[in-house]
This record gives sequence, C-alpha cells and structure tokens, in this order.
Amino acid sequence: MVGDAGPRARIRPDALDDIEPDRTRRRGAEPPEDAGMADRADDRDGLRLDVLHVPLGPVLADWPAGLRLDLALQGDVVQSAEAVMVDTGGGPFWAGREAARRLDGAARLLRVAGWDDAARRAAVLRDGLLDGREIGRGFEAFERTVRRSRLLRWMTRGIGHLAPDAADRHGVPARYVGDVADRLDGWLRDIRLALDGGGTPVDGDDRDEALVSVLPELVTGADLAQARLIAASLDPDLGAVTADA
Repeated sequence: MVGDAGPRARIRPDALDDIEPDRTRRRGAEPPEDAGMADRADDRDGLRLDVLHVPLGPVLADWPAGLRLDLALQGDVVQSAEAVMVDTGGGPFWAGREAARRLDGAARLLRVAGWDDAARRAAVLRDGLLDGREIGRGFEAFERTVRRSRLLRWMTRGIGHLAPDAADRHGVPARYVGDVADRLDGWLRDIRLALDGGGTPVDGDDRDEALVSVLPELVTGADLAQARLIAASLDPDLGAVTADA
C-alpha cells in the first residue's frame, strides 16, 4: 500500500491559484541529527537492514506541540512507533473556535506537504476568523485552490487510513475515518459549514487523547514523510488533554 502513495514533495511557490507540488523531499522530513545507533532486522522483503530509532518532536516545526513520536525505521519506513505526551501545556485554546482550529490544522498540513503559499493563506484566514473579520470570499478562493490540486490529492490519498473498527477501538470520532485526503476534505467542509452559519461538529472531551492513541497504528508501514502528513491530519491538541486530565 505504502510504496507508490508516498510523497516526498515540495510544492512550487508559483501563482497562488496555479500551485502544484513537485517531488523533492521537504527538509523537515529528514531524520534528526541525534538519531540513535542502528540495530539490524529483516525488512518486509527479507533483507537485513539497519533499524534506526528516531524521535519526532516534541519541538519540531509544524508538529503537534508537546507530542513525541518514537519511531523504529528501516530505511525511511516506519516499523513501529510509540506516541508520548511530553508536555500537555496550558489548556484548550481552541475551545469554541473549531473553524479556526481547522484552518490552523490545514495551514500546518499544507506546510508539511511543502505548499507554503497555500499554508500562508490558511493562516491569514485563521487569523481573520479569530479577529472576527469576514473571510467568506477569501476562504472560497482558498478552498477552490486546494481542492483542484490533483497532485496534492495524490500526495495524501491512501495514506494514514483509519478504519471504522480502529476508530471505535481507540475512541476516535467517526469523522476522522479515512485517509489524510479525507480528513483534509472534512476540515474544508466543516469550515464552509461554519461560515454559512451551520456551526462545526463538536467532539467529546477525550478526542485529542484518542487521536494520540491511534497515531502509532496509522504511521506504522508509512515512510517518514508520510508519517508527518498523517500526524498533521490528526492534529491533536494536547492542551485540551491537560484541561481534561
């Protein structure tokens, strides 16, 4: 499943309405310099490859604050993962601001994908919404640009797939079921609904802890660039976990 679905893409900063990604690896997806010593193990093809133990986070650009994901890598493929909540921080900033939270998550996901110009547009829309400004026309143009990018969909389709039974097992809300592309589509729908006066879905108090719980299962078998996209598509707010603890 993982082989051909995986982007190592950076998206060219051309005209905002005509941006498409190319296939170079984003610098933030490289393993940290302090990666641990390598072990050896059989990979899925039966070859003996080094196993590197690599932490992602808790301090990493466009990464959920306070989260550390400890990975065992063969090549750039995740063999196993463990999520650790290192610092759950100062309370649920996004409570009552779900549409702004989704724009914030979209900005991070697009930056991880390498689409910096679209990410900046999402951040500007987020700030406008938090300031109480009208963003309807700006969001319409942003949504149209994101949805028509076939290469962005190729980058996100088929990775990080959350099955309904896994969502039930971890207590993850049903709207997170699907892959990275599905979750981004869901965010865009939720934002549009909120701007049209319909509100946004509100999940239970344990949503963010459940998202952290399911993350290792979703990244196992993915490559390192895909793992970062998967984490961005879940976008857990560890401040909310602290408030509920």
